[in-house]
Amino acid sequence: MREPVGITECDNYEEQTVHAALADVLDKIHGLDFVKPGMKIAVKANLVSMLSPDKAATTHPALLKELCRMLIERGAEVIVGDSPGGIYTAAYVKAVYKGAGVECITETGARLNDDFTVREADYPEAVSIKKFTYTAWLDQADAIIDFCKVKTHGMMSMTCSVKNLFGTIPGATKPEYHMRFPNIKAFANIMVDLNEYFRPVLSIADAVDAMEGNGPTAGKPRHVGVLLASRCSYDLDMACAHLIGLTRQDVQTIEEAYERGLGPESISEVQLIGNLEKYRVDDFDLVAEHGSVTFTDEPGVFGKLKGALIRSAFATRPQVKKAECIGCRKCEQICPAHAITMVKQKPEIDRDRCIHCFCCQEFCPKGAMKVQHTFLGRMLKLLKK
Repeated sequence: MREPVGITECDNYEEQTVHAALADVLDKIHGLDFVKPGMKIAVKANLVSMLSPDKAATTHPALLKELCRMLIERGAEVIVGDSPGGIYTAAYVKAVYKGAGVECITETGARLNDDFTVREADYPEAVSIKKFTYTAWLDQADAIIDFCKVKTHGMMSMTCSVKNLFGTIPGATKPEYHMRFPNIKAFANIMVDLNEYFRPVLSIADAVDAMEGNGPTAGKPRHVGVLLASRCSYDLDMACAHLIGLTRQDVQTIEEAYERGLGPESISEVQLIGNLEKYRVDDFDLVAEHGSVTFTDEPGVFGKLKGALIRSAFATRPQVKKAECIGCRKCEQICPAHAITMVKQKPEIDRDRCIHCFCCQEFCPKGAMKVQHTFLGRMLKLLKK
């Protein structure tokens, strides 16, 4: 039996609006029934970088603050945190807290994570990542709440609750995992593995202002005006994918969860409490079309060759728009494959070494690194629209 997904209108981030909307969406799924006095609860936000809330790259502080207030009213102790891309140190992460505006949650009695130690996990049941390094602050919690932001994503098409759990990995370790698992299927299974290991008791999606286009950090805010919540991150992600015009096959994390018997086959299997179609955006500017063509190899040498040719014909890749580049070298520094070199203070990408992880695109501070489609990919995107 699948877990229901609550859907509630939230037209803005004003305190009164947020209070009513968050209470309603959680009430629909009895989302806080698990909370008992004295519990320690970790709220895993999406704080990918020190971008201000109006950029729609991070979970909005008004929502985090209201959730903390509700949890504390029930007698819980609350810690909010994340491991953004970059070095996982107090100085860097606290700068992200400040930039993202989440310091306001301390007004409720909640606190921001200040434990920057890491630990090693053994998870033999995993599909991809049987041993991994994670952020130790999560061990303080009796329960984890995943509070994500709905955004496009260069590698995964969409980042929502399942992808948000990659933030349990220390920032500087993330490129290592990109390098170890360059295949999109294997990498998506890391996210599913992490969700199965940490098992958040509740997932909430901020789609009041989502991000479209060159996401997950350099896209454009798109007002959608809705909050979604579920006790199952896979059902929530399916609803959010449908919200912005994607299917299971378009989002590799949803596809892998389905193949493992964890997620729904389609939106028709999701129990929706609320009117999702009312908020659906038909012209959401999507960044990638991974699932639009079947990439499964057929048996034999020629079958594999055919699959490789199809993947090549429709693949996306990072491409710098040099007029917007400021030569900061961030892409060169973060590239796990060391495929980027600076030539005349502009990045050049070695296509033979590039693993299409889109780290350069995700962490470009000016959004100069774009997701580039092949000609066939662009035609397919137009046909889908």
